[in-house]
Amino acid sequence: MIDPTAPTAESVGDKAPVGPPASPLVASGGPAIILLAALVPELRPLALIGLVAGWAALRVGRRPEAIAWAAVIPVAIALGWPILAGADVPLGTACTDVGSAIVVRRLGLAVVVLAAIGGLAAAHRSSLAELGLGRPRPRDAGLALLGCVALAAGGLVIGPAVARPFFGQLDFPVPQAALLPAVVFGVANGVTEELQYRGAMQAWLGRLAPAWIAIGFQALLFGIVHAGPDVVALLPVHVALLAAVGAAGGVVRARTGSLVIPIGVHVGADIALYVGLACRAVPA
Repeated sequence: MIDPTAPTAESVGDKAPVGPPASPLVASGGPAIILLAALVPELRPLALIGLVAGWAALRVGRRPEAIAWAAVIPVAIALGWPILAGADVPLGTACTDVGSAIVVRRLGLAVVVLAAIGGLAAAHRSSLAELGLGRPRPRDAGLALLGCVALAAGGLVIGPAVARPFFGQLDFPVPQAALLPAVVFGVANGVTEELQYRGAMQAWLGRLAPAWIAIGFQALLFGIVHAGPDVVALLPVHVALLAAVGAAGGVVRARTGSLVIPIGVHVGADIALYVGLACRAVPA
């Protein structure tokens, strides 16, 4: 997976690579652990502990492979979050509350994950531009806004029909009062996930591996992670579709140098997701 001829972990921050060459086997250890954790939910707490410990050991040893382990730690935090904060469940009419449990959980996760990315970025001299957070071009910002509005509106109108083959019977009201918490949820979740996958993971794996491997791995992981227990049919198709979405976002991020378009599209989709998730009737 890892290209030993690629720049070492610190070469982006410095003008020349420093330290020993990267070991493909060691560098691949972190991505392998997170992939296993995505497939086996019971391993997620141990995976997070192992990734943080492995990253710390590599940093102490000044090993360039540490960046590949750092790349997957934010996702490991997100995978372990429901164990601490609880899982999301339908709220019924309570979905109109901007302080609903689902919104609060996502905001809490955003704070923790973004803080982790900030700390890891500082440790590895990763700039905002490397993470895709540089100033976007006006055209890209306009496309992001258009994608956000289109995905939010389209998702609210045709979302149940599109999701029904994967999630079963799925009908829900769209109360106007739910739009504010939906926007808060969408921004928190969309920004956080894009920074996890197309931001930190893609950029940091890309220091040691070819771009196509970094894009492909984050896309595959994105598809697998979103295959939760609510998917009751066509699981391989669902994973493939989400992986394709992740790959498309990764390519856009690589070509534009910015996360603004993937974030805009993701936020719009998650606005509709909140209504579909939260506004369904509470199970009896």
